[in-house]
Amino acid sequence: MVCRGLLLKLEKDGLLTLPPRKRIINNPFLNRKVPEPAEVNQTVIDCDLSQIQPIRLQAVRRTQLESLYNSLMQDYHYLGYSPHVGEHIKYIAFFKDRPIGCLGWTSAPWYIGCRDKFIGWCAHIRKKNLHLIAYQTRFLILPWIKVSCLASHLLGISTRIISRDWLNFYNHPHCCPVNFLKYLVNY
Repeated sequence: MVCRGLLLKLEKDGLLTLPPRKRIINNPFLNRKVPEPAEVNQTVIDCDLSQIQPIRLQAVRRTQLESLYNSLMQDYHYLGYSPHVGEHIKYIAFFKDRPIGCLGWTSAPWYIGCRDKFIGWCAHIRKKNLHLIAYQTRFLILPWIKVSCLASHLLGISTRIISRDWLNFYNHPHCCPVNFLKYLVNY
């Protein structure tokens, strides 16, 4: 990709002429549409965490609810919606049948110097263990949900189920952040 970008820049600057394209490939990320706004119940919920139990965290990737996740992120997350790259899981938190929040997790980037230095990974160990890390890329509690401690509660639920869900979806385990810390201590 870097070489292609350089060649295109050199052609744009008039320094070389590239042969004509053999084919044009559809790039869904370049031509992606903004998610349609979802209609959801925006009645304010202002109560204690104990009053909205049980909360159900549902993986929605490749389900009919994935468009709801995308729409909620686009409309209410300060970064908006962007497609996840690589392996990922999207969750919607429900109280009864009402969405109250969303969480997105992805596989870890190949190299982050400060992370690897903090963990104490050399290149060989990083290659061996990178699949054990999941990164939280999005976290949203809908603006009309005013429940103290809800964020911590949702994070706790997600760290307990992500390894199982990752295994079910991708057929290989993924370590949740809490278990990963235990792994590091015992390494």
